[in-house]
Amino acid sequence: MYWNCRGMGNPAKIRELKQLIGAHNPDIIFLSETKMNGNDFRRVQNKCRLQNGLTLNSEGRSGGLALMWKEGTNVSIQSYSKHHIDSIVNLENNKIMRVTGFYGHANPSLRNNSWDILRRVGDSVREYWVKEGGRTGVRAQMHDFKAVMDDLALVDIKPDNGWFTWVNNRSGGGLVKERIDRFLSSVSLVENFPFIATKVVRKTQSDHDAILLDLWGRRPRDYPNDHRLCFKFDLCWAGDREAKTIIDSAWNRGDTEYGDKIERVRSVLGHWQLQKYGRIKSEIRRLEKNIDRLIDSSSRGDSVKNLKESRKRLDFLYAREERYWAQRSRSKWLREGDRNTRYFHAKATGRLKKNFIEKLKDMDGNWVTNHKAISQVAKNYFLRLFRSNGQRVDIQEVGYIQACVTRETNEWLIRDYTENEVLQAIK
Repeated sequence: MYWNCRGMGNPAKIRELKQLIGAHNPDIIFLSETKMNGNDFRRVQNKCRLQNGLTLNSEGRSGGLALMWKEGTNVSIQSYSKHHIDSIVNLENNKIMRVTGFYGHANPSLRNNSWDILRRVGDSVREYWVKEGGRTGVRAQMHDFKAVMDDLALVDIKPDNGWFTWVNNRSGGGLVKERIDRFLSSVSLVENFPFIATKVVRKTQSDHDAILLDLWGRRPRDYPNDHRLCFKFDLCWAGDREAKTIIDSAWNRGDTEYGDKIERVRSVLGHWQLQKYGRIKSEIRRLEKNIDRLIDSSSRGDSVKNLKESRKRLDFLYAREERYWAQRSRSKWLREGDRNTRYFHAKATGRLKKNFIEKLKDMDGNWVTNHKAISQVAKNYFLRLFRSNGQRVDIQEVGYIQACVTRETNEWLIRDYTENEVLQAIK
């Protein structure tokens, strides 16, 4: 992920960065124009829980770079300057990728010095190469930038959504839109990662939008994603009086069959949650699409006013969504006061990523990756594990096991449960 954040000194900017990280879970993050020194930026890293990285100090109130990466990502820094950070990333299957964060000189007359830095880095590259960054120059100097691309044999990866990444937010004829921030890659990377994808993520706290690159972004799924099959208890219900009222009303509506009661609660509660919380995500998507349309359209008119209003509304929904994820994070530290040092969405969705099974080895020692094949391997394993081995139970020696349950206790254990006991267990 790359973002020209235009300063990380204010809490709203840090919150938006945490939103980005929580929603997209990037392995590597490159920030430009942090406008902070290394000691101050450490506070940002602590709040984002990204301790690994390299920070380059700003000069006065301009500049400043940061490259951060997740725990477990194997990154080694190769070189750096006030305009770039060059690194090597070790991928799976012993593959190596070069990742270079680059931010051109602010002074157009000194821009050639930036191109020279990029050329020196390019001369040492022997791996797959991804170059990320911005400030490619004014229109009159774009031919220099294209010459650098040709010299280094880099490919401009077009985003799947949006186009412009910067808007000056001026009204009428003064409105300017540009595609400043972008990903460039070596041809070998594109050939070896056919599902590579990039996209623009609209931001409210900077006039530059963030851009994301995913090596497997267009990989098709081999199984259906039906959310109706995944209805599960959500911790946020426990703290919501309205949810408790809905559950109580649906459960005590006269039926005695527990299956019918559970199905009715599922139906009513699912609709309620969609209305109260699900609309947040759809409204966010609608606003993001509207911002895309306003930025990429050729019309001017009231577009700047509408753009500012949409970004303000989007910022409000981001904050509301963060409170929702905070409520369902199931974290002990939430009750112990450490509320401002971790992004809740990453915590809540981290369990899903950790529980995902990418591949399994079958009985013959072969790895399977297809979803249905993984299910069959797991089923066969447990069938074999729990199937009888043919030994007769009546000839097994159990006399050495000391009796520890009395007859009265056993009768109490095997008796039928009552409705009151079930209700007490639920409460």
